[in-house]
Amino acid sequence: MSILQKIGFLAMCLPALFLGMTVSFVRASDPLVSPTVQPVTLNNPLRVNSIEELLVAILNIFMVLMIPIIVFFIILAGFKYVTAQGNPGQIEEATTTFTYAIIGGVLILAAVAIAEIIKNTVDSFAA
Repeated sequence: MSILQKIGFLAMCLPALFLGMTVSFVRASDPLVSPTVQPVTLNNPLRVNSIEELLVAILNIFMVLMIPIIVFFIILAGFKYVTAQGNPGQIEEATTTFTYAIIGGVLILAAVAIAEIIKNTVDSFAA
């Protein structure tokens, strides 16, 4: 970092530091500020109450997002088969696309199934 960059950085930070200190001094000396502690409540914005439910929810969202992509690649592989017109290189590329789309779909479904199995197993031990 050159000296000019250091000076510029310092010039940008000093006003913010000065303003923060000024506000804190004014706030501390304000007689209207009550010294009592107010209770703070945090509301859970999520609809889950445990880590297992959170992981299942994340996997379900992931599955909802990935299924259209898998369907797109299956359709793309079919389009490649149709347009290959007997060309062995294009047929191999279409086969590879179809194979990877199917493998991806199976992996996503397996991940959701494994998460459900683990969740049910943990729940059975807890009961």
